[in-house]
Amino acid sequence: MSRAPGAARGVNVLPRAKPYAFFAVFLGSAFVCLGLYRAADWLRRPSPTRALSTLSAWCRWGCRWLRLEIDVEGTPAEGPCLYISNHRSYLDVPVLTAVLGGTFLSRDDVAAWPLIGTVARLTETVLVKRDDARDRTRAARALVRRLRSASVVVFPEGTTTGARLPEPFAAGAFRLVQRLDVPLVPVTIRYSDPRAYWVEDLTLGQHLKSRLFAGDGLRVKVHIGAAMRGRDHRDAEDLAAAVHAAVCQPIDAHGELA
Repeated sequence: MSRAPGAARGVNVLPRAKPYAFFAVFLGSAFVCLGLYRAADWLRRPSPTRALSTLSAWCRWGCRWLRLEIDVEGTPAEGPCLYISNHRSYLDVPVLTAVLGGTFLSRDDVAAWPLIGTVARLTETVLVKRDDARDRTRAARALVRRLRSASVVVFPEGTTTGARLPEPFAAGAFRLVQRLDVPLVPVTIRYSDPRAYWVEDLTLGQHLKSRLFAGDGLRVKVHIGAAMRGRDHRDAEDLAAAVHAAVCQPIDAHGELA
């Protein structure tokens, strides 16, 4: 068992008082970090790899200001892989970026979000219109290209959920990766309190106020499983079921909460 690099050493590393000041620092530092990176781009050629490394380093620092104590079980892959994770909250993104250092497969509308859209473009996040078959084909090709140089995190559920276990993964998402010679690594996130889950009809700001900052800091347990290969499974259905079982295993073994 290991602790994520730069992660907080205790749940209440930062005082509970004035939590919005912490979030202001978290958000302000993101703009500063982005500005410094863009300034560096004027001197050096833009690099998605460098952008991703910068983002990962910032997330390791920024999670402290969100009062998240991260513990990691397992070791990230040494080369590019496809991480398959359950999905609880928007918090999953900075946590997994800090731990895994990968980019994401995400819905296309994030490109229009302030700050997040810019970061997505710089790190070459793979964006997809899920209800558009033609765009899914384009995104599949983009995913193949991105996996040549970086790991990609995928949330097969497509949305956050408060269910104890993720719903069975659709086989369609695994048909492409079964043909690729790329490792699939199951990842499971467990939070210490369900108030981390973003499953109600709340805006991000409302969730921060009424859930995340309404109590003490949170523990986050990230389980990184053993790599799997699509070629070792008879079809996409079998692969999807095997990956789903691997993601569910830490919850079955240790419970829903960290």
